[in-house]
Amino acid sequence: MKYLSVRSAVFLFVTVLASQSVQQVDAAMTRSSEAWGSPITYPSPGLRGAPGGSDGRVVRLFAAPRVPWGPGHRGIDIALRPGSVVRSVSRGIVSMAGPVAGANSVVIRHPDGTRSGYSFLLALLVTKGERVTKGEPLGISGGTGPGHLNPGVLHLSWRVGEEYRDPLSRLAPRAWHFAP
Repeated sequence: MKYLSVRSAVFLFVTVLASQSVQQVDAAMTRSSEAWGSPITYPSPGLRGAPGGSDGRVVRLFAAPRVPWGPGHRGIDIALRPGSVVRSVSRGIVSMAGPVAGANSVVIRHPDGTRSGYSFLLALLVTKGERVTKGEPLGISGGTGPGHLNPGVLHLSWRVGEEYRDPLSRLAPRAWHFAP
């Protein structure tokens, strides 16, 4: 019977391990590229603009910071009528529900390990540890957060590890309207 040299055995082991890691990364990328549902409800399919009752325009786009703690806008802002229901974009577990810097917020950890955040909520409808489904109500839009914001703005963010990414790239295609 022939035996492998130690060097050949180590090489084979590392090759198999690397192959499995690549397959796991590919699977994670596939899972994380699934489109999210809308965080807001559309009152009528005939309405342009959008959900929750207001126009649903994206009034502020994502702007990645140049350095981790530098200035930037780590999500998008969507105009909503105050009192609109804000919904989970995908299934997951509530990892945080409460105030952050004066704004009521909810963070959902999704099965792919990413997190979606929802801020400037008037009321929270979930608590930490709850399992939520795609489209499940998380809170009511309203007037918490920095004073310069319209009381009906939803701030939606997306984190992969510790890096914020543009949530528009995850939302299901639709006629999003952008403020001039």
